[in-house]
Amino acid sequence: MRVFNALSNSTAPRKCQLALFATLVLSLSAIFQLTHSQDRKCRVRISLVDAKTNNPIPGVIRSSLVDNPQAIPIAGLLPRGQGIGLVELRQQRKVEKSSIHEWYVLGNSREILLPRKMVRLVAFSGLETESKSLSLDLTDRNETSITIPLRPFSNLAQKSWFGGNTHLHLFGLSREQSDAYLGQVPMADRLDILFLSHVKRPSEDSDYISNSYPVGDLRDLQESRVLVSNGEEHRNNFQSFGEGYGHVILLNIRSLIEPVSIGPGITGQGSDGIPLQVGIDEAHRQGGVAIWCHNNSGTEAVPSAVSGKLDALNIFDGVSLERYEDSFYHYLNAGLRVPFSTGTDWFIYDLSRVYTQVRGRLEIKSWLDALAAGRSFITNGPVFDFNVDGKGIGDSVNVSSGQEVTISGEVRGRLDFGRLELVHNGRVIDHITSRARDVHFFASLRRSVKIEVPSWLALRVSSQTKSEYGQPLFGHTSPIYVTVSGKSIRIQQEVDYLIERMLAAQRIVSTRAVFGTPEERARILAIYRRSIDKLRQESH
Repeated sequence: MRVFNALSNSTAPRKCQLALFATLVLSLSAIFQLTHSQDRKCRVRISLVDAKTNNPIPGVIRSSLVDNPQAIPIAGLLPRGQGIGLVELRQQRKVEKSSIHEWYVLGNSREILLPRKMVRLVAFSGLETESKSLSLDLTDRNETSITIPLRPFSNLAQKSWFGGNTHLHLFGLSREQSDAYLGQVPMADRLDILFLSHVKRPSEDSDYISNSYPVGDLRDLQESRVLVSNGEEHRNNFQSFGEGYGHVILLNIRSLIEPVSIGPGITGQGSDGIPLQVGIDEAHRQGGVAIWCHNNSGTEAVPSAVSGKLDALNIFDGVSLERYEDSFYHYLNAGLRVPFSTGTDWFIYDLSRVYTQVRGRLEIKSWLDALAAGRSFITNGPVFDFNVDGKGIGDSVNVSSGQEVTISGEVRGRLDFGRLELVHNGRVIDHITSRARDVHFFASLRRSVKIEVPSWLALRVSSQTKSEYGQPLFGHTSPIYVTVSGKSIRIQQEVDYLIERMLAAQRIVSTRAVFGTPEERARILAIYRRSIDKLRQESH
């Protein structure tokens, strides 16, 4: 209005006024149209389907411009990386922004808004489909529909293999957000089973939304066909964060086992006078299982394994820089049968899972029974097939000394997993380099191995690749055991190593644990002494 008045009061000739006004209007119109065209979006109805069956499937998608690889946020879809930033903030660590934040969950067919430009979409579903990338010219479109076919290269469920996450907590979300997360993310990752765990840290409990779910099967969250159950993380620390007796996941329990957390290091009161084995025993009485957390962390890890109280051992569940050699290989070489397992701890920050081969119908108990029996492999990408003389993962083969066994194994993965390695008693004795097949990777190993001594055999991958969510790629089967004339492996050097670990643990407990009475101290130290005596007696 001010511009119009200024023109009206001008002493310039009338025609000049009109021309100037028209030029100004056209300029403003051009600016408006340019801005408006940049803000306009194309409505895209998008869905994912199995390329073989054409059935709808859930998954994740990423969008960017064709001429700019930077990811574009997709409004209206659940960010796959929800909560990950909260973990980083809570742990007060600065990290490079993870690629998980570039992906969005797509369940059923949904309408999304994308720029009216040349756009690239990438999608995948779980671990058993290839990734699909396609370009869309949306420049002159107001709306369109797109169906993305995802080609599977594996079908583990046909052989009764089902993937699960054994260790998960959520915090910093509302109950509505938590329900949405648990209903959508496991489904998009194509998990079959998921375990929450109640955890106690009094100073922070009010923020742990996963603690609001009741113990047991969460049937209200199983509409996505992912079985969800809530257990407990039973633990002790000598400080708020740091090594104490350790942490153990108790699953398929009927009620919380109190105290959930033990000792003043976590609770700020009481003593360290209760061993974790008390809670483990109660879990077993309730029909549950016990899975050790965080690989080799905690002084009670070794005695719990030696005493046969652990049903499985987690690795890569929220702790970096872990190695199979730190725990699994020592236990196996000392004659202990410890199934491999994994989870993600705080939020589902990766595609990590443990697959188990279930006998009968897939249920919480049947899946955990398969895990405890050692029919498992862990992965965040590659999927395995492995047998020795026709026996599968977790089984035993009996031979005579000097007899050969026939090994058959293969690995498939969407990403390049580098090498397939054959492990014998903790040493890599053969490897095969991965090769491309269509839009995924593959490696196959067929060979004979002469067995001179009692052994165990397993497959693993060795890779420099990272998963789509920015985590190092891994994969390892639980062992197939080979007995010689009925005798199982028992390497004395490894037995001695475990004894030394427990002697060192006794010293740590003696100096760092807080006891209310001499009887408490004696009861805790007896845990280590009994397992040391057990190993020594079995060595003679």
